[in-house]
Amino acid sequence: MAIEFNCPHCAHAYRLKDEYAGKPATCKRCREKIVIPQPVTIPDDAPAKLSAEELAAKEAEAQAALADEQTKVEQDEASRVIQVECKHCDHKWIEPLERAGKNTVCPECRQRVKIPVPEDVNSQDWRIKNTKLPSMAKQHAEKMEGVQDAGDATMVTGGSLREAGADGVEYEPRPLKQKIMFVLVPLLVLAGTTFGIRSCYYGRIEGKEHRLIQDSQEEFAKSTGALAPGDAPPETPLLSAILYIAGGEHAVRHNDPKNLKEAQEQFAKARDAVRKAPAGHARNAVGGELAVAMLTLGGTEQEARDQLRIRWYPDTNIKARVNERVYTVLEELRQTLSLVQGADFEFKNHLARRLTRELAKRGQALLAVELIPLALFGQTEQDEAKALVALEVYRADKDKTSDLPVKTAADLKTRGAELAKSVPTPASAQTLFLALDTPQAPRVVAEPKADPVSDAVRLAFVGKLLMDNQSDAAIKLALRPGGLDGRVRALVLCADWSADPTAALDAASGLLPAIKGQKEISPYSVLRLAQIAAEKGKLDQAKTFADAVADEGLKAWAKGSIVHMRVAAMSKDKAEEAWAEPPPDKLKEFRAGHAWGWLWVARQNTRASGDRSGEVKAVSAWPLSVIPFGKAGVALGLQDK
Repeated sequence: MAIEFNCPHCAHAYRLKDEYAGKPATCKRCREKIVIPQPVTIPDDAPAKLSAEELAAKEAEAQAALADEQTKVEQDEASRVIQVECKHCDHKWIEPLERAGKNTVCPECRQRVKIPVPEDVNSQDWRIKNTKLPSMAKQHAEKMEGVQDAGDATMVTGGSLREAGADGVEYEPRPLKQKIMFVLVPLLVLAGTTFGIRSCYYGRIEGKEHRLIQDSQEEFAKSTGALAPGDAPPETPLLSAILYIAGGEHAVRHNDPKNLKEAQEQFAKARDAVRKAPAGHARNAVGGELAVAMLTLGGTEQEARDQLRIRWYPDTNIKARVNERVYTVLEELRQTLSLVQGADFEFKNHLARRLTRELAKRGQALLAVELIPLALFGQTEQDEAKALVALEVYRADKDKTSDLPVKTAADLKTRGAELAKSVPTPASAQTLFLALDTPQAPRVVAEPKADPVSDAVRLAFVGKLLMDNQSDAAIKLALRPGGLDGRVRALVLCADWSADPTAALDAASGLLPAIKGQKEISPYSVLRLAQIAAEKGKLDQAKTFADAVADEGLKAWAKGSIVHMRVAAMSKDKAEEAWAEPPPDKLKEFRAGHAWGWLWVARQNTRASGDRSGEVKAVSAWPLSVIPFGKAGVALGLQDK
């Protein structure tokens, strides 16, 4: 049997199954809500025929019953549906009450609409589930009566607490660990963010610095490679070595394993460049700077394990693989010092003193004692070399706790009468014996009594007076009649070891007229006087000493060293380009000393300003020959900053 009826709104005809009787529906033509009527049944035992009056009575009774039932159903259904209005197209329709709060699709415009929740939803039928889950969502467990789950929990207001008489509620204090975490977690997030930003920033800075080093080396190689052999600077290998020294120092200071390898390669290239340069005073000067710069390779044991630095000595506990080269400062320095082993003794004397002081600052005085005399000096010079190194260790040891000078003195004492036969005469050995009051020490030279005073006697006892802080007496002894070279060397020692070198420098200036043109005077003594004067801020005196150097290459280096010493004593002030020696117009006259001075001007200016772009722009306006060295100086200055 089927239900046949017409829509009460648009009269559309329907024929539906009996099972849909009494249910609400939406007319598919007019989209209005209707209630499907109940089917009208005729009992099987009904009389076959009824009179017209009986049929009318039965029909009226059925219509009344149907009207009452439909009215009741409509009232029940109306309370269980929700009127929905689309906010997009204003279309209206109804949805079942159990879908309150859920999303649906407008039948007219097909836009997503949220079904509103009636205000009296809490008074709805207990049989209707009040949940925001989908209609057919599976529940994991049946909710027990009287139990409230976390999803039903709501915030209790202060008014509710006061109504319940809970004004004096005591709250459990937060644990200390929880309080710390509340503070620590944001700080860690902030620190991580700051570290990331800082790493990116300094990574970019380091990349720009490295590019400057590369540009300087490439530009110089390109500019000199295009020149004919006769037009290129005679000190081209030394100029290349200066750029490689800058590259090595720049790389090692990054404190990174990959940069350590690059630093070693840069220093190796510098060493090869010095080796290729013709013998001369400038070659010795650049080789000495390379030896000092290579000390930056050494580090602590932990830094060596982290591959940030190399070890000072070979580690006997570490077994190297076959054909594997183990890099140590001892070996690297030995190879570099071998390049200048044939230089004048006075040059090696000053370099040995400088290296010993630097090694003592790094706690490596033993390396100075064991390496420098053997690697830098010849066989006949060993006695004097050991003594002068021991004296520098003794002077650097403020507390006089090191036993190295005592051991050196004891070793020299065993030489006996043979000690005085060394060349040069080991005057420093006599000074060491006197300073340490070494018992039963052999007498190397006699005390200075009658004039003229020999060079060895003068130097030995000037050193003893300086060790006793008698600088005035030492200067008087240095000026006593004798060889001019011996007097100059003694005054250099007075200037080098005195707290105030003014008197010694003034005394040396008085000898300048006699020094000029004298080939027996070591140019390295005059160079050292210029460096000490510049270091103490006596610039006019420093330039006077530099001009007294006869060799053109060493003279240029002396003037470049003055700039180096001058800016080393500065802090935030900028250097002037006029401090550096102007490069000559002819490249054939361009010297390593010129480049050295301009490099330090750029380095100081960048260190003072920290302005990479501004300093690069300034350097780019320099003479073409010194621009690569200016860029290298900018890179090092940024690192200094």
